[in-house]
Amino acid sequence: MSRFVAQSLAQTGTSEDRRRFELTFVDARGRKQTISVPVGIAADLVPVLTSLAEGLGDAKGAKFTKMPRQWAVGTALHERLVLLKFDDDPPYGLDLKVAETLWREVREETESVSRLKAPAVQ
Repeated sequence: MSRFVAQSLAQTGTSEDRRRFELTFVDARGRKQTISVPVGIAADLVPVLTSLAEGLGDAKGAKFTKMPRQWAVGTALHERLVLLKFDDDPPYGLDLKVAETLWREVREETESVSRLKAPAVQ
């Protein structure tokens, strides 16, 4: 059996019967692997993972990047808010100043990242 080395957490969810957590990880080559864990085992893992993360020195816990499959931008009906929604999560409501700052910072980071070389695949 070959080892799958996850680089990011791409998706989380629950099974249709709501008895299992489903976690989809992505490796450096973009391959995906989904694991399905019973709710009871997932609850048992919380203290174990917390303990392991504490033993990593300066690490403040697991560092995964969540990669949304879908996103949407909109406005609130009765408030002056910009709404930002990822996947099935509830939307974030941003006031106008915050939305403008986010827009500017995302644009600047996009320009910066676009100038970087692609990382070497290990």
